[in-house]
Amino acid sequence: MYIEHKINWGEYMRNLINYFYQLEPKDIHKYEHFYTFEINGENYRLQEVYDININQAYNTSISLYQIGFYTHQIMETIAKQYIVNFNKKNYVLIKYYGEYRNNIDISLIKNIQISEKYLDRNKITNNSNWGILWSKKIDYFEYQMNQFGIKYPLIRESFSYYLGLAEVGIALFNNYYEENQNLYLAHKRIKSSSSEYELYDPFNLVLDLRVRDIAEYFKSEYIENNNIFEDIKKYLDENLSNYEKIMFFIRMFYPSFYFDIYEKIIDLELEEGKIKEIIEKSSQYDLLLKEIYNYLLMSINLPYISWLRNV
Repeated sequence: MYIEHKINWGEYMRNLINYFYQLEPKDIHKYEHFYTFEINGENYRLQEVYDININQAYNTSISLYQIGFYTHQIMETIAKQYIVNFNKKNYVLIKYYGEYRNNIDISLIKNIQISEKYLDRNKITNNSNWGILWSKKIDYFEYQMNQFGIKYPLIRESFSYYLGLAEVGIALFNNYYEENQNLYLAHKRIKSSSSEYELYDPFNLVLDLRVRDIAEYFKSEYIENNNIFEDIKKYLDENLSNYEKIMFFIRMFYPSFYFDIYEKIIDLELEEGKIKEIIEKSSQYDLLLKEIYNYLLMSINLPYISWLRNV
């Protein structure tokens, strides 16, 4: 949501940006978690960051720049630092080019799925071991529920269902996971509602299987539109290996659409009622998993899962 205020914050931000970066913006636009401005046709975004391991994001950006792949640039302060702190929050300044559409599609995601053989694997975070990452996440969520669950009746009543989905996904992943698979440039989180800007954000880039982003895209599409199975079938019929098809199926078991909202509620960024729409669609998501499972069974071997076997 775009926010404009004709108050002293504009002059304050101009002074701050000039002090740290020796830049002199005229018009600064304020959003919820960042500020934007333009100087001589170049676009800048002063962006709040939560994970301050900024060297990893910077190395990712430089590594991609060296092979001619565009990512937004992380700018140094005049003191050769990346992070500035004000109002008790950490920010980085990012320079980016062009205008970006508000919504992405699968073709845009595929266009940036660069194979790791062109990348410096040591400079980009490897997020391909989902079993470990998911286990840590749900262990923490379970701890939170034990501590705070009584405050959130909607979450308390629905949590076990989504926890169960994640645990099935972890069990399947641990059974099928193979190291030394070819990895691709991917994102920590991509949704159908993501903007093009997020595709090139160095803080959002990781290495993973190429099905990661597509699965996340479809999961977010499910919230907006239940009728996505035909699109999923088309994707599975593309040039994917059997291993990639299985990993796509496993990725669909991790209900990121639920846990993302859950985290925002626990962090007091959203009201608990925002999760009701997702909970009401749990039976439709069961059906989607069944459809994918039975479609894949026609061409590859999967373990027998009784509750998925009949649509």
